[in-house]
Amino acid sequence: MRFHKLAIGLIMAGLIAGLGYKGYDEFTSQENELAVSIATDDSVLGGLEVGQRAPGFALETVEGEMLSLADYEGRQVVLNFWASWCPPCREELPELIAFGEETGIPVLGVNATKNERRGKQDVDAFLQEVPVSFPVLLDEEGTVEKTYRVVALPTTYVIGPDGVITAKQVGPVDFDWLHDQTK
Repeated sequence: MRFHKLAIGLIMAGLIAGLGYKGYDEFTSQENELAVSIATDDSVLGGLEVGQRAPGFALETVEGEMLSLADYEGRQVVLNFWASWCPPCREELPELIAFGEETGIPVLGVNATKNERRGKQDVDAFLQEVPVSFPVLLDEEGTVEKTYRVVALPTTYVIGPDGVITAKQVGPVDFDWLHDQTK
């Protein structure tokens, strides 16, 4: 019995010493490693910025028609990235609808379809519940979302008649913000 206690004690002491050495070895090896640089260039974080040219794209609408940003060349456009499962996207939708109807400035809703659970089926079900008066484009592969480097939904861009981004909002927008940014 004494031998068993002694053997268990030695094994435990060996394990503790081994773990201590391993921890010390990892601690000292971290001191010699170079720090990893973190990107601080705003142009790569959080999407495209005001002053940058809005990249062109063409996507299919929920009605099956092809629509491109170039179709609105020479006009101011509001480009809104959204998803049906996103609560802030749902909250801002009436504001976008009212803004488009009252001002005549085109609003394009780019649905992040690749992020929808059932794809276009979820978008169609949502639009049955909440009909919109502006084109809804399906970004099924996420290419436009990636091109604009959208990191959160909703994200809204105001694009000037010259194709340059004049305003950006990550998070929900309201009528007043849209109106102020499109003067």
